[in-house]
Amino acid sequence: MANINFKNICKLVEAATKEETQDKIANSFVADLTYSICEYNRQHMPNKVSLSYKPSSLNCIRNMYFQVTGADIDIEQDTTSELIGISESGTARHNDIQNAVSHMKDVGIDCEYINVADYVTEHKIPNLEVIEQCGNETKLFNSKYNMRFLCDGIIKYNGVYYILEIKTETSFKFNKRTYVDDSHNNQAIAYSLNLGLNNVIFLYENRDTCAKKCYMFTVTDIMRNQLIEKIETCDKYIMNKKAPPKPKEFILMPNNKNCRYCNYRLTCKSIGDE
Repeated sequence: MANINFKNICKLVEAATKEETQDKIANSFVADLTYSICEYNRQHMPNKVSLSYKPSSLNCIRNMYFQVTGADIDIEQDTTSELIGISESGTARHNDIQNAVSHMKDVGIDCEYINVADYVTEHKIPNLEVIEQCGNETKLFNSKYNMRFLCDGIIKYNGVYYILEIKTETSFKFNKRTYVDDSHNNQAIAYSLNLGLNNVIFLYENRDTCAKKCYMFTVTDIMRNQLIEKIETCDKYIMNKKAPPKPKEFILMPNNKNCRYCNYRLTCKSIGDE
């Protein structure tokens, strides 16, 4: 009887040891994988920051200033493996959606996915240079406004040209989505300013379910002129080598998402609000 109990105890110990070893291997692997993702991303990040404006960063004039003057990016803003994965997932979905749009004509829908580089060349858009083709996207540079950006695409839908901008977001944001996000307005205005098209179609996709919502943002001359004025104002601060004051709305709302996800929070904080 004693031998049987001893054998059972040995078996339990052996099983527990085996399970502990398996857990260690599994945990070690996921830790190594996470490290590898972050380290590979770090090693393959561009060494030089583009000293030009970006449409996605035009909500804050101080961020614009830091971008163009090449301010140091916060060390604490190191990208996690989760954020890298979300970015890669978004890029993959962009590509899938762009391919789907390009096939709409194949099933009899009056929609053509336009090559942006060809559009720029054919319409002889001034000051706009095609840098390179990045998959379905086109990297462009406007020498007049010192603006560099990637364009998701241009479509000709029912005979009318539109700029296409694709966004992926969580279910929480998507379920509350009723129109173009306010933080995307300046991006749309910048695209319109560069490409000479008034209408931007925003296609939002739920990252969790792939459900879609679509809204059209129409850019006016007043919107374009206000953005040009903002760029010219920032250019003056750059010329004087003095950072512009922090926007009042961001001072009143220090935890807003523009500040929360900004790469220059430490630099901004070090020089104060004025």
